[in-house]
Amino acid sequence: MFYLGIDVSNKSHKCLIIKDDGEKLSPAFLIENSSDGFKLLLEKLAKFSVPKENLIAGLEATGNSWENIFEFLTVSGFKVVLLNPFYTNRFREALRKKAKTDDIDALVIAQLLRTGEYGNCLVPDETVQTLRELVKLRYEFIKDLKNYKRQALSLLSLVFPEVRTTAIRNPFAVASMAILKQFPTAKHLAATSVKHLEKIVRHIKGNNFNCEELEKLIATAKNSCYSGKSHLARGENLKMILSLIESLAVNIKNLDAQIEDILSPKSPNDSFPGENLLSIDGVGKKTLAALLSAVGLDGKSFDNAKAIIGHIGFFPQIYQSGESRHDNRMSYQGPKYLRWHLYMAAVASIKHNSEMRTLYHKKVSQGKSSKQALICVAKKLAQMMLSMLKSGQPYNPARVFVNSGI
Repeated sequence: MFYLGIDVSNKSHKCLIIKDDGEKLSPAFLIENSSDGFKLLLEKLAKFSVPKENLIAGLEATGNSWENIFEFLTVSGFKVVLLNPFYTNRFREALRKKAKTDDIDALVIAQLLRTGEYGNCLVPDETVQTLRELVKLRYEFIKDLKNYKRQALSLLSLVFPEVRTTAIRNPFAVASMAILKQFPTAKHLAATSVKHLEKIVRHIKGNNFNCEELEKLIATAKNSCYSGKSHLARGENLKMILSLIESLAVNIKNLDAQIEDILSPKSPNDSFPGENLLSIDGVGKKTLAALLSAVGLDGKSFDNAKAIIGHIGFFPQIYQSGESRHDNRMSYQGPKYLRWHLYMAAVASIKHNSEMRTLYHKKVSQGKSSKQALICVAKKLAQMMLSMLKSGQPYNPARVFVNSGI
């Protein structure tokens, strides 16, 4: 038997083949991340007289650099294993490989394959991969949106501190943004007229500004305590930030529409993956999409609840060295976007789901902080959702919380 370890990267992949006894078949070699590079790998395997049926190839699921060569080798008839980087790192430590180079990484992967003690990562199908791309990008956009909103509020509190007493107290409302994109500081607003502002907001749907409010806005701007320092530069900065906020909101809305399309029945009698999970009060389609993108459409890649919790990173880490000890530090391994969605679902569920609310209060009464109690609820949600995904059954509190006392 032969074992091919592939250390993937954006531009090229380092490959190393070892035999059953652990001896290298040849020195490590490099192939380009291209069609020609993939063909070169087949030529090398033919040159070394390595038959398909006697070869196991392995690569880590890092980034997205693994996908093309994984598909190429699979279609070419090879057995290919997608490895979790966490386990390859642990195996490297066990081998006492302190240095980290491409050659060593390829060797570690090949040696791990030779032991047979490896676990396969989920290889997503088209639907799962599509959901993963949409959910991950949406998560990043939401983070950016929150960040830009913080920047905008911080800048606005400087260039127009009294804004909270005016009609544009919510600067991210459509009409407020339309005004601020033209008159971003108190100095700009003080120099305009009611007629001009009225013209801006007149055709905005849902606008309820009246002349009296606009007059008050201008009067407040004229009496603002803003010093006026760098008002042109600061005004341009606020305009650009507001444009980014507007653009991100549109893009998030488009991503939501694509997720909604995937997780909707295509005909009146049709269903969609994980539909039964929506029977849990507090779980919506965004949380469902995040879970499916991480565990697959049937959840069978995870044997039990412990495995899914470990994958998400919802477990405490304990560190002890001499007199130093750190307990209850949350592990941040696994997909951040899934942890965030489950946490937000936990927040919603304690409002709408009586069983989850009871669980939350129980954890708080046991001495846990509010955040720790919410994480306990999020863990319970993850366990329930995995079980329901496998069974196809709707939410049944009597079954989920049996003999638990909640």
